[in-house]
Amino acid sequence: MTSQSRAVLGIALVPVFALAAADPAAAHSTATATGTATTADTAVSAAETRAPGPWGTRALHAAAPDPASASGGLNALVSAGDGALVSLTGDGRSTRIRPAGSTRWLAPQTWPDAGGYSTELVSLGDGSVRLAWRAERADDHGNHWLKVATLTPGALAFSEPEYVAPVPEKGYHHLAASPDGRLVAVWSASGVVRATEKTGPQAAWTAPADLNEQPPSGSRDIADMDLAVAKDGTALLVWQWQASNAVVALEKTPGASAWRAVQGLPVPHKDLARPRVFADPQGGFDVFYDDLAHLMHSRRTAGATQWSTPRSADSHGSTYGMTAPVYLPNGDLFVAGGPTAPWYAVRSAATGLWLPYSQRFSTHQKVRHVAAAATSGGTVTVTWREGYSYEEYTMAAVFKGGTWSTPRRLSEKSAQFTGAPQVAADALGRPVVLWEEYLRSETNSTVLDGVYHSTTTGRALPKWRDYTDDGKADLFGRGSAGLKVYAGDATKLTAGQRASGWPTGTLVLPFGDLDGDRCNDVFVRSPKGEARIHPTICGGGLPDQQSFSTKVSTDWSAYNAILSPGDVTGDGRADLLTRSASTGKLYVYANNGAGGFKARALAGPGFGGYKRLIAAGDLNGDGTNDLLAIDASNELWRYNGTGTGTFTPRSLVFKDWGTSYKDIVAGLDLTGDGRVDLFSLDNNGRAWLNKGNGNGGFDNRSQTGKATDWSDIRIS
Repeated sequence: MTSQSRAVLGIALVPVFALAAADPAAAHSTATATGTATTADTAVSAAETRAPGPWGTRALHAAAPDPASASGGLNALVSAGDGALVSLTGDGRSTRIRPAGSTRWLAPQTWPDAGGYSTELVSLGDGSVRLAWRAERADDHGNHWLKVATLTPGALAFSEPEYVAPVPEKGYHHLAASPDGRLVAVWSASGVVRATEKTGPQAAWTAPADLNEQPPSGSRDIADMDLAVAKDGTALLVWQWQASNAVVALEKTPGASAWRAVQGLPVPHKDLARPRVFADPQGGFDVFYDDLAHLMHSRRTAGATQWSTPRSADSHGSTYGMTAPVYLPNGDLFVAGGPTAPWYAVRSAATGLWLPYSQRFSTHQKVRHVAAAATSGGTVTVTWREGYSYEEYTMAAVFKGGTWSTPRRLSEKSAQFTGAPQVAADALGRPVVLWEEYLRSETNSTVLDGVYHSTTTGRALPKWRDYTDDGKADLFGRGSAGLKVYAGDATKLTAGQRASGWPTGTLVLPFGDLDGDRCNDVFVRSPKGEARIHPTICGGGLPDQQSFSTKVSTDWSAYNAILSPGDVTGDGRADLLTRSASTGKLYVYANNGAGGFKARALAGPGFGGYKRLIAAGDLNGDGTNDLLAIDASNELWRYNGTGTGTFTPRSLVFKDWGTSYKDIVAGLDLTGDGRVDLFSLDNNGRAWLNKGNGNGGFDNRSQTGKATDWSDIRIS
């Protein structure tokens, strides 16, 4: 991320404090609060701060049809304004509701004259969910009716269908609503686009109005049509003629008697422009379209008459297969898609620019049916289907601030084919994913096995240094291949996904949870001294230089040692230790629990003579984190933590120790015995383990991690 962007992905970017370049003692201010995590797993406010927890196991969905039925499956999943979830079967004939705050799905409602691609399930701006469909059967007068059923917030069933208007048997139709409940419906009939609206729950639908005359010669068919209604009630309709490629855009403001042409819409009249329109929850519209190999974007803010200069959101994206934009709380936009290759893009509300992230969320090229939903902790959960015929998987990953979690496979390996996965957020902001699984039958045909679902569990407080969601401390390794997390045991440490490299001289440390989302973050000090905290995604996501970060200090170069010891003040939150190069004093920067740090406090004097300070974890089992130090005579000393931000007098651990080590990390239990160990790399790239004895000391070393070539790696 550039320094111009002060906020991204729903989290306020605030300076924690600024330190004078010459003297760290100049810092005494307390950080501005950005939010506090609640401790109740059931609290709705948790959706605003916590990241989604680990994924649960695959389970048969309550709305799964009879596998023998050829018309079941899954079509759509949406979330209502109150967090209720609604699913639609693949045949378009049945809906099922999971009320807000519940994990049980209610009995299905069936719509006998609905079906197929003519059924549209939409979550609208007024908090309702609407089901719109063309009746498959004509009435006594030969009319096929456009019908709408409504699920209002808090309701446990859809309303009886409303008869909107007679429509042709085939063609486009769309439904949209403003936050105040005004509904607009549009459809096409033999090249003529028609519209009607409803101003309130008790109002009648207006008489259908023709929005164009007979289409131009040769342009009878409409290639694409899309509709959105803005916060102020303005409706925007866009379509493209198939033969001429001409793009038509009309709008209607509340109370206006007629639709009028949109001025200055920058969508070109090119083949396969495929325009799509979306209403920003804060007001105004966003328009996406294809221009050769680029996904283009333009927006018109609330009250404006001009559209922004189109910018490329992605160099190989497309509105074909694109997710609806996810609007984060601070106005940032997230979009993703396939199917030619997985891609994503993020537009910063602060700068108006599409941020230069790495444009992939999966390493697999065969990615289709991408879906996305805003989830808790300022995250976006993305699902997709990947693989080849007879070996396909439903996948999920979580994105935040430029960082992706390790993708998780949700479906069974035995599935021959999976349908398009759908994702929506429940009332707590947790992602719920539904997907179909198909198997090969005895007659060599593909049959539906069922509709399955998975969701995330509640997230507990993170363990110190745990970045892989396995409840154990992990190791950071940086080399020419970038930054990686190493997890495992003393016999084998396995590297997780890579993040891009950092400049030589950068200090990268595992840190605890700073922003309250219950994911451990990363501390980074640049070669020039700037200190930042980078939030991460639980489960393996690592930051790079462009990812979201919070500034700790403009210049911490006056500190010649910075440690991330976990909690040393006894409040359960991770803290920082720093040593002044000029005085040798050790300071603690206590986590304030609100996204920043308290003003520094003296942890102890007389630490200037040590060559190396090491965050040790709890060495003696007394429940407090300790400190290790190597002096000029190569003696290793232990300082027991007190839990108040200070340490007891030192005790000798080893004599003549550590002369051949380039890196030393403590606090990891690599042997699985519940005691923290020492992990060291020597100057020849060999890894060594000193097993902790639980009494503040260590056993003699043994070589470990033999399967890893450590010669090019620095650990922390």
